[in-house]
Amino acid sequence: MINIFKMDFHRFKTNKMIYILLLIFFAFQIFGIYMQKKYEQPGENGGMLISTMNESQFIQVIMAQTPSWMLVYIAVFSVYFYMSEYSCGFYKNYIAMKNARMYSVISKILITGLFTLFMFIVMFAADMIGRSLFFDQAALGDGGYLAKLLIGQFLLHWAFSIVILCISIISKSLIASIVVGFVLSLNVFGMVISALESLIGQVNLSPFLLVNTIVSPRDFHHINDLVHVAGVAIVFILIFSFIAVRYKIKEDLR
Repeated sequence: MINIFKMDFHRFKTNKMIYILLLIFFAFQIFGIYMQKKYEQPGENGGMLISTMNESQFIQVIMAQTPSWMLVYIAVFSVYFYMSEYSCGFYKNYIAMKNARMYSVISKILITGLFTLFMFIVMFAADMIGRSLFFDQAALGDGGYLAKLLIGQFLLHWAFSIVILCISIISKSLIASIVVGFVLSLNVFGMVISALESLIGQVNLSPFLLVNTIVSPRDFHHINDLVHVAGVAIVFILIFSFIAVRYKIKEDLR
């Protein structure tokens, strides 16, 4: 397990594509804040100006926008990192070893979690810089609330990366996996389910969907919202990790 993780981590830290993705995300995050300043209108976002928001409120507004660009970048990385190894056939050098298939998937789950963490660090840094430059303030607000928000959203986004990794393992297609990742980032599935629920009127599944939970603002002072976010994240992490591992173990590698 440790040796496989070391190989994946070496590929991670030496791959220029990862740093390019993070740099592009940082630049567009700054640009997005500039555009929000330029076109800020009184009365938007429930009557609250973006220029008066603290970091927790600002993150919730950004997360609620679709498509979620953070999800797009995470999807691209998750697909690219898995398919770059699969397409070159390097995994065949160790995949016949006992338990190597399971360890290989677990290793990639940890790497996608690491990339997701870097995305949040870059987002936070870009927010602080952009809001300082264009709004002349970068208030953090309640530190405890902000920490709960970041941890909850990190777990949800990590769960999303595992979903995309699972899709990549099953489909073995870079293009198909990227397309599915983009569709999920647009929350098309969540919007369709919500529309069907409004017609049926007796089902309430949509609040428990992963992307719906990511884009829905929550009050992290309330225990119900904390439990909801943590529960959805953990359930998706466990289910799709299990599916990915089981599929990889049974995969025909010829």
